[in-house]
Amino acid sequence: MRVDPHCPHTRFQSSKLRNKAAKLIGKDAAELFGTHVPGHVQITGNQALVECQLESGLPLIVRVPLSYYKGVGARYLVSKEVGNPVICILELVHDDPHLTVPLLVSADLEDAAVDWQAWARKYGLDLLHKPLQEDGYIKLNALNGCASLGEIVPAPRRHHSQFAARRPRFLTRRKIGQTGPMPREAGREMIARN
Repeated sequence: MRVDPHCPHTRFQSSKLRNKAAKLIGKDAAELFGTHVPGHVQITGNQALVECQLESGLPLIVRVPLSYYKGVGARYLVSKEVGNPVICILELVHDDPHLTVPLLVSADLEDAAVDWQAWARKYGLDLLHKPLQEDGYIKLNALNGCASLGEIVPAPRRHHSQFAARRPRFLTRRKIGQTGPMPREAGREMIARN
């Protein structure tokens, strides 16, 4: 099951994604995702409407700007199926487990990687990675030293012909000289007269 990152108004039931992941892995959904998980989720524009349930049992709808999420996390779990040994779960990762939203459950790792980058690029979030048998997420740039999507530094500009009229090219290479203290000479002015 997959939530499309390119759809501008997305509404889905997160329990369907959790149940599919639990079925593929052969574990209980509460064991994989915890007991505090969102219900209905609606992603519109740059915010997510997340339905949570309080400990008292009352439903609560929280409006969370997508910039408040730590990033788009990819975690990998060992599947019980023979042909697909590893499945990937993509999530919008938040510090509060009530607000962490599952986006994709798939055994196809290439499709998961494409969606992972699409979600991060669309909302300017970090790429997070959770290796097998690890606790917590790691930023992708901390993992292998490459820059994340939001931290790419553009190359410096090349010299263009439109700047040539301002100053001759050989003068652009020269550095401006620096003077030290100027000596002060005493004397009288000499004027040549007829």
